[in-house]
Amino acid sequence: MFERNQLLIRNKFIEYLLPAILMSSAISLATIVDSMLVGMLLGSVSLAAVGLTAPVIYGLNLLFMLFCVGGIASASIVKGQRDAEAANQFFTVSMVTGFICLTVFAAIVSLSAEPLSAALAQGNEVVQAEVLAYLKAVVWAGPALSFSLGLAHFYRVDGNPRASALVALLANAVNLALDYILIRFAGMGIAGAGLSTTLGYAAGIFFVMPYLFSKKRTFHFVWPGRLFLARLKKIVSVGLPKGLNQGTSLLRSMILNTVVLRIFGPPGMAAMAVCINALAMAAIFIGSASDTMLPIVATLYGEQDTAGIRGAAKTAARTMLIASTLIVLFFLAFPATVGSWFGLVSDADLAVMIPALRMFALSLPLYAMNSLLQNFYAATGRQTLASAMATLDGFVFVVLFALILPHIQPELFWLSYLFSGIATLAAVYFIGRLVRQRQTVGGMLLLKQDDPAEIWEASIPADVSAATGISEKLIAFGLKQRLAPVLANRLALAVEEMAVNTAVHGKGKNKKTSLDIRMRVSPSTITVSLRDNGVPFNPAVYTEPNPGSVSAGGIALVHKMASKVEYVYQLGFNSTFLVFSREQLG
Repeated sequence: MFERNQLLIRNKFIEYLLPAILMSSAISLATIVDSMLVGMLLGSVSLAAVGLTAPVIYGLNLLFMLFCVGGIASASIVKGQRDAEAANQFFTVSMVTGFICLTVFAAIVSLSAEPLSAALAQGNEVVQAEVLAYLKAVVWAGPALSFSLGLAHFYRVDGNPRASALVALLANAVNLALDYILIRFAGMGIAGAGLSTTLGYAAGIFFVMPYLFSKKRTFHFVWPGRLFLARLKKIVSVGLPKGLNQGTSLLRSMILNTVVLRIFGPPGMAAMAVCINALAMAAIFIGSASDTMLPIVATLYGEQDTAGIRGAAKTAARTMLIASTLIVLFFLAFPATVGSWFGLVSDADLAVMIPALRMFALSLPLYAMNSLLQNFYAATGRQTLASAMATLDGFVFVVLFALILPHIQPELFWLSYLFSGIATLAAVYFIGRLVRQRQTVGGMLLLKQDDPAEIWEASIPADVSAATGISEKLIAFGLKQRLAPVLANRLALAVEEMAVNTAVHGKGKNKKTSLDIRMRVSPSTITVSLRDNGVPFNPAVYTEPNPGSVSAGGIALVHKMASKVEYVYQLGFNSTFLVFSREQLG
């Protein structure tokens, strides 16, 4: 009855997944619909121009991912370690440096737009004019993006996934509405598509402002002082794998665009634009599952909850594989339909696009697994391996195969993404074998192995009978660890009192409130962590309102017995951490 299960973690993943899908849908669909409207209203030349600006868009996304993802993961880890001040410092450094860097990036691109557009269009003056018009408008979306969606992502980690998704949905709704108005009615052409993106994210700033004035938020702007550079270094280190995904995509697109234009001409670039947007469609589900996992795993890593980490990773992997398989089947069955969404209906365009999309689609399950492992390694202290994966899959292997395969047969170019994904997973497998030989870790996740003799874990529903029953299991484990009977009974009493308090006062409207309990025994101390999904309650600063209350007296007793009581509210969980000294208990 009391065995540890993954119900809390699995339910939290599901709770966060739908808002993440909505947020990703809003962002990805804005990009996709931009391309659709450009293709249908302005033609394939303008669609190719949008595809040719990909290196700049990847550069913009690189900076956003670097600071936003790095900040979220770093803040989640220290929150799991119950260090609220460090979490606020990571939040501040992430938001400030991200906004500054994206503003500087936009200014540099704007000042060099003429030669940059000429380089991207590779001498085609007609295409260059379209690239220039789009580029000068869309690049200023970066600063607005960093503030509106950057803050929205922290809003999600702060226990408000639905509100954060609403910010993204509203911002991109403005984007899409302006897309049609500026292109169709204002006659702004491709510049209208770029401007609508910038104005949409600028509108997002107003939608996210209520979070800044919310009394319930736990992230606050603070000045980190002398720790600024140290916090920045950590953010960059953790966010680098995600940033490299965009950076390598920037370099990759510059090389692959040249290869595509040389082999297939403008129809090939239109097909490439469809494939890029097909990836954006897949990322709505694949990326959402991976991004949902990231703060959950980072928090559990900070808490050193190995079983919870594995459970979160398994849930994410199952979700991503199912989603990617269904998406592949759709692209294989209906490639012409997908092409028509982007205005590709001529025989010449479809002759290139249909086999291209079908071969490209085969890479999506590999993309899903690589994305999951990159996020996982970045959140669990293996940033070097995550960065290596991003570099190998995002640039090295895909470019290598893209240069080799066309010499066998030109159409095989589109299989370079599939072979790159396979090669990257193979490289990770062999690197993992080397790591396992040198460290006490196991599996593909490379997690440290807990000593079962030192760890006791359980999951119980939040009711008094279960809380009372758990004490017997704790006493048995304590005696097995050769704790003195008095010590084992006091530990069991402390945990029982905390669990009873959750059962009596913590449910609120959530009748499915439950608890995860972990106890670790070491030679000098015993640590207990309790996690529940009940109403927010901080026992670390609790003052007894009613001396006659059984639950109040129980928490007071825990404070007398424990040498340390720490608490953090993270991801909608109450996480309480108790440290007991053997001498104090004895």
